Amino acid sequence: MKSFYLTISLLLITLCSQAQNTPTIATKNPFPTISTLTAWASYNSQEKFNLDIRTLGFKFEEKSVETASTSYTYIRKVSIDNINYTDRIVYRIANDNSASIISLVTASTDLVSFYTPQLAGYKTGKCDNEMSKDKKTTCTCYDNGNFNIDVCDERVKLTMGDGNNYFISVAKK
Repeated sequence: MKSFYLTISLLLITLCSQAQNTPTIATKNPFPTISTLTAWASYNSQEKFNLDIRTLGFKFEEKSVETASTSYTYIRKVSIDNINYTDRIVYRIANDNSASIISLVTASTDLVSFYTPQLAGYKTGKCDNEMSKDKKTTCTCYDNGNFNIDVCDERVKLTMGDGNNYFISVAKK
């Protein structure tokens, strides 16, 4: 009888440990609002951003140190209509903590349609980013005096056919 309980216990432990190691792919895909993105860009603190971004299912991927800034990349895997995507968000902070930029890239959700209504109170201006120079990319750039926000739609070749990559960048002035 002891060996029976021992066998059952080992089986349960094995199943639980395998379930914890299986990568999870989110089936819903929440994105932060413009007010959340601007709040994050105002943090000037990777530690604070790290806590908030993890609540949306993002996991830390890499840290990149450059001359004037440090960037932290987070990813999340999502499944929309049985198609797997990887969402990526980068938090770049100046080494003197004077400014930060949030950049979000995805192919899973139309960020242009999601964010444009939220930017109705912002002034539109000329886009001066690298993506806007690409003829396959359409960008709209916004300014409210405190933040510059670029929203772009790039036509790309995806593994499942033609599609779009969407990009939003929020920079505190």
